[in-house]
Amino acid sequence: MTGIKSLAGNILVAQPKSTNGHFQKSVVLIAQHGPAGAWGVVCNKESHAIKMENIMAAAGVEFDLAEWKRHGRPYPVYLGGPVEQTRVHVIHSMDWFAPSTIQITPDIGITGEMSVLAALAEDQGPKIWRAGVGLAVWSAGQLDGEQSGIAPWTPDHQWLTCAATTELVLTGGGDEQWQRAIDACVTNKIAELF
Repeated sequence: MTGIKSLAGNILVAQPKSTNGHFQKSVVLIAQHGPAGAWGVVCNKESHAIKMENIMAAAGVEFDLAEWKRHGRPYPVYLGGPVEQTRVHVIHSMDWFAPSTIQITPDIGITGEMSVLAALAEDQGPKIWRAGVGLAVWSAGQLDGEQSGIAPWTPDHQWLTCAATTELVLTGGGDEQWQRAIDACVTNKIAELF
């Protein structure tokens, strides 16, 4: 990408003034960003309608919800994005990986095929994980345009950005996670000035 810095391995954080529907108050882990476009997964918006047991059943994976609850395991599903809403991607710690896993940072990977669900059901998957339904997708030049703030985009389209960490991507949720991500991005931007 000539003159454009790839945002893969970073998080995009919606500005407080953003009113962009699905992306309002969102934290997005960027998996890939290049000349053809970008994609990632929103990691802070929990779904109250989609449940992990439904995903496991749809994938044909035997899953003992009662056993998970007994061990206090988390099992929420997150709204990963408005595109391909039938696809599930699991963002996870790199203590587990499959051949199809995309390593985003040294500590964070993303797997979009059934082996991760089977491993989770058997308690052999990653220690820290978050399942997301759907993707956030940008066409060629779209994310770069949003970040530029140049017409047809405006400065309101610009995302706050900083390096993805396990803490920012895989802990907390909702507005609390979004606010922590804002704080981290602002702190990072200030540090770059000095």
